[in-house]
Amino acid sequence: MPFVRCLTMRRLLPITLWLLVPVVLAQGAEVSPFVAGMAALEADDYAEALAQLQEALADNPQHADAHYALALAYGAESPLRDERQVVRHLDRALRLDPENAQYLEARLEALRRTMPEEKAFSTTDTRRPALARRILEIDSTNALAHEELALSAFLEFDWRRQLAFRSGGWNPLATRGRSGAANRARARADAHLAAALQADPKRVSAHRLRVRLAVYARDEGQLDVAARAFFTAQPEDPAAWLYLGLTAYRRHDLSVAERHFTQALAAMPASERASFEQIALLLSEEEERAFSADSATVAARFWQVRDPRLLSSQNERRLEHYARLALADLLFADVRRGTRGWATTRGEVVVRYGLPDVDRRWVSSSVGAYQQWVYGGEEGFSLVFQDLFLNGDVEFPSSAGGEDEATRARSLFHRTPERFVYAPPGLTPFPHLVATFKGADGQTEVVIPMGVPVDGIESPENQHLLDLRTGAFLLDTDAEVVAEARRQVKRLGSGDAVRLGSTLLWTGGHGLSVDPGSYTLVVEFEQPRAGAFGVAREPLVVPDYHQPGLRLSSAVLAFLIEEENTAAGPGRVRRGPFVLHPSPQNQFATDAPIYLYVEAYGLTLREGRTQYEVEAILKPEDHAGALARVARRLFGRPPPSGVSVRYPLSGTTADEGQYAILDVVAETPGPYLLTLRIHDLHAGRTVETTRRLELTAPHTAPSPPLP
Repeated sequence: MPFVRCLTMRRLLPITLWLLVPVVLAQGAEVSPFVAGMAALEADDYAEALAQLQEALADNPQHADAHYALALAYGAESPLRDERQVVRHLDRALRLDPENAQYLEARLEALRRTMPEEKAFSTTDTRRPALARRILEIDSTNALAHEELALSAFLEFDWRRQLAFRSGGWNPLATRGRSGAANRARARADAHLAAALQADPKRVSAHRLRVRLAVYARDEGQLDVAARAFFTAQPEDPAAWLYLGLTAYRRHDLSVAERHFTQALAAMPASERASFEQIALLLSEEEERAFSADSATVAARFWQVRDPRLLSSQNERRLEHYARLALADLLFADVRRGTRGWATTRGEVVVRYGLPDVDRRWVSSSVGAYQQWVYGGEEGFSLVFQDLFLNGDVEFPSSAGGEDEATRARSLFHRTPERFVYAPPGLTPFPHLVATFKGADGQTEVVIPMGVPVDGIESPENQHLLDLRTGAFLLDTDAEVVAEARRQVKRLGSGDAVRLGSTLLWTGGHGLSVDPGSYTLVVEFEQPRAGAFGVAREPLVVPDYHQPGLRLSSAVLAFLIEEENTAAGPGRVRRGPFVLHPSPQNQFATDAPIYLYVEAYGLTLREGRTQYEVEAILKPEDHAGALARVARRLFGRPPPSGVSVRYPLSGTTADEGQYAILDVVAETPGPYLLTLRIHDLHAGRTVETTRRLELTAPHTAPSPPLP
């Protein structure tokens, strides 16, 4: 991604002068020191050029072109670079020829190299915009001058937008007031950029500023237009692919973003690509130690363990990293010093934490300008930056004594090296539950019933719109995937969906087998056609049911449990002779019974048989305080009742699965506590499991599974 370069000597010097030099030299005629100096500049012999041009000025101190050429000899591309000499000779040339647009343009270029860009919009130093306006009075199509005034208007837009935020919020559609002033400044920036690019369609710095303006304005449509125009003008520039990737990522087109970022990385020089592949900035203290011991292994799995969506083929966290690097460079690159944006203080913060939720700025008459970035959320924090001398050098404020903002920032980086909150549009909450059972070969089976909202899909003419993909994953303590299951559903089948309240849910799920231990469960779905997806993560302790003693599996809440003559179709779970249609949530209407399934392990066998009782108790949660319970006893008022069932059973195996049916028609809607007990009558032992559920009023529409 090249930085803005100053105009070349060939562009700055009059074309007739460049034509004159080779002609005179070819004729072998005696040449003046000025022409000889021009020839030396053409040959990049800066020492000879300097000597000849100084001789030319000794002969004629009023030679404006000689002063101008000496400014080039001391310019940014010269090994003799001396900006003070550049300014000295340009000022003398302009005193001799004040209306020369080329001299004015070179003077503006010198100011852009030596002054921070903030001076393009300043109440105390107006040299840059004043020069740009003078140039346009002489040459109304000058690209550099239009770009400079576009930068000035852009900085004014940003400043006025900050004022609007302080006074109650910025309205991007406002036409009056402070918001209107910001929008008018942006319109001027757009107009000057259009003029600059009309004059010079391949001007990289103007294209870059146009992309930057769209980012600041949070105008995704204009960002797309600006990025495409950049690519059209500079298709070989890695920045063109990078901005296309940034645009696609911000509109959440991840496959396109991944493709463009990959092309950008492939086109970058190795040194630049290394900045995109470097992960040291984001490592935790534990990862730093592991990285020191085995950098290749840590680097290989770094992005994998941070991937927020395992069902998608893209790694959203890695794409976010590329987007942050692009933003940091776009917003904070220091062209004067050749410093990339991600290497600046604010750029590093953007790479670590992204753009802030709130950006506040203020100026102090004695200690420069301040900027505060606020990051919200449960573990919110803020960072303060200071531009002490108002020269664009933005750092954390520091002091000689005690804790200051710089030390607090370093402490934050140490504790929280990175921050990534994944909440893009289309993220949809969805219900799911988890149950565990004894599996084969010492493992535990994990069953995950889930429900996906599919409103509008149930009609036959919309069946082709479903294209539902679901997945369940178990991650170990190193965030490695140790078990996974995926499925794709193209149409709603018989009994695939139920209406819970006002929402139609596709009900299905996944089963996984793993060794007992501690895991992270990830459950996901995506409906690409609808632009909807869901992600749920939670810690999960998988018990070991193979240990001796009486144990109880999870209790499964179900819409229906059928005997073995029923096939286990989609959305069903077979456990021994039973087929379960599990519910994905702990919520049931009182117009239908609740089915409850559980398995007991380690029942005592006597003479080849077990004897045990199953007891299920559903009671309203009693939130009464101690005084209320005493008063209830004194006045003879019973506590909330609920419903219960109890029955004896006998079997021939130590592990048995059974179910109970609870009739809740007479119950009052509200929160309930469900307790399921197994009494081993031979051993005199009891185990139980509890879970909370919610009873709701009967639905106005039928609630059983669709036929």
